[in-house]
Amino acid sequence: MNNSQVLAILDRNDPFSASADEPSVREQDIRELAGVPGAEEALVAVARDAAAAPARRYAAAEVLLRGQFANWRTSSAGRRAVAGALAAAMHKDTTHNRWGLPGHFIGRLGEQLLSLPDGVVEALVPLLDEHAELNIEGSEAATLHSAAHYRISDLAAYLLSRYRGLPWEAHTGMAPRDAAIAALRAKLRP
Repeated sequence: MNNSQVLAILDRNDPFSASADEPSVREQDIRELAGVPGAEEALVAVARDAAAAPARRYAAAEVLLRGQFANWRTSSAGRRAVAGALAAAMHKDTTHNRWGLPGHFIGRLGEQLLSLPDGVVEALVPLLDEHAELNIEGSEAATLHSAAHYRISDLAAYLLSRYRGLPWEAHTGMAPRDAAIAALRAKLRP
């Protein structure tokens, strides 16, 4: 395995600077990684490494999701690593349109996260306590956001609700959303 080559390719990308409708990792880098022996194992290791730079973990998860890598999908540990990397990226991201807008739409990366059969709940539950405001671009989505000031916790709760098939109402007030988050948290307890 050529771990340093995988890291060098990942580090060419700054997934947090991509606009909401652009891929977070360049297609030519995904193709190049597909040709590196042992790349899939290295990408999973990066996604799993909570001490790695968030941009590197995000890029590794994006490559695994968009590339022609399949072994990680058959492993619960691999799927959990990708879910964890995506949740960490959502928290640090500067453009949340790609994740979704609570109660209105699920973005490309939100859909990819919700497509994972396991690891999603464990990855998103800690974000229910994150009150940083989302950064939403565009006209209609930004207008909806400016009326409600949606937070990371709201987005995590919305995604968790959709993942579990539970209703989620797009309240504009924070107090009703906080109550909905508390109710969701109670439903998610074992």
